[in-house]
Amino acid sequence: MTRRIAPSAIVMQLMHLFAAALVVASGASRPVDAQIGRSRAYYAPEPGYWVGLSYGFVDGVTINDDATGTTWAFGYTSQIRATLEKTLQAGVTAGISAGFSNAPLDYTINEPPPTPFDGCRVDCPANANISQYLVFVRGGSRPGFHGLFDLEAGATEFSHFRDRTTGASFPPTAKYDFTFGIGGGAGYGFSPTTEVYVTDGWQFVLHPQGPNASSSAPRMMTVQLGGRIGF
Repeated sequence: MTRRIAPSAIVMQLMHLFAAALVVASGASRPVDAQIGRSRAYYAPEPGYWVGLSYGFVDGVTINDDATGTTWAFGYTSQIRATLEKTLQAGVTAGISAGFSNAPLDYTINEPPPTPFDGCRVDCPANANISQYLVFVRGGSRPGFHGLFDLEAGATEFSHFRDRTTGASFPPTAKYDFTFGIGGGAGYGFSPTTEVYVTDGWQFVLHPQGPNASSSAPRMMTVQLGGRIGF
């Protein structure tokens, strides 16, 4: 008579075999990888430095400039950002970034002068450059899918204000404002030296707003899709 084995007993035997195989594999993986040159991504140290490039969008923000008596109502725009990072420890880097965008805005003169101001008397469609120079700390990176967080601080420059139609220049020539922000997102590491990511965050721009502005600092929301390579 054939003896039948219960399915639970078969499962238990397979689990014991699998556990034994893991023990053997963990003890033999390093020397085997070293001997036959198989992938050592799991044990490979992180690179010392990273370079990256991202493309994203910046939410509109309204800024009241007390120095010129004007209001800048920026619309949505795109941003290109380059980064250089140094590894501090596993999954954590510190770096610098430079971001550039050409943003549309409504340029409003709050106290119109008696004669047109470079062709603009009250409210004019315009463009301006927004440049950001930031230092940041990023955490959470590792091979495979993972979450990310960012802390950043630095300067935002508003410059090259100009009429959208005629190109006439408007003041100010340039304004630098202290900026800090926080963000997060998700990434995927193809290897210890290659990663793609998408992040979003809030940036607070400490620009003098004048007596008629709200007490809260202007905020810009950013979304970035990018990648980086370690070396």
